[in-house]
Amino acid sequence: MIQRIQTVFLFLAAVFAGILFFSPIASFDYGEGFMKLTVFGVENQADAQYFSGIYALPLLLITILILIVPLVTIFMYRKRELQMKLSSLNVFLNAILCGLIFLFYASNVQKTIAAESVTYLFGTYVPLINMVLSVLAMRWIKKDIDLIKSIDRLR
Repeated sequence: MIQRIQTVFLFLAAVFAGILFFSPIASFDYGEGFMKLTVFGVENQADAQYFSGIYALPLLLITILILIVPLVTIFMYRKRELQMKLSSLNVFLNAILCGLIFLFYASNVQKTIAAESVTYLFGTYVPLINMVLSVLAMRWIKKDIDLIKSIDRLR
């Protein structure tokens, strides 16, 4: 059913994933200017040019998956076990995105442009928010599964 509480959590996870397309992930100050890391690549603020290509493709693909998986999960309301699996997949994808941001992209961009400082912006925390929302949705899906099992026992 669409009116369940886990639907709200999954919808909010999809909304936050959509916000990730419009918010920068990190900002790198390298003396003469600064660059921003987005899901589309690294943008140079001086001439507003993107350095993307294959380098930013994993970020973009995982972000698209993080947007699609909660939306698909919402409409699988009759298959609660599948909802649990898709929600845990969403948590896993968000963990991968966090790992890519913190361990790979931020450190590599910082080394490449010899940045003096890195500032993590709102886009960095979106996967963490999505993980919390997905775990909350999983909790409520589990409660639905337990309720259905208890009703079946009574019959």
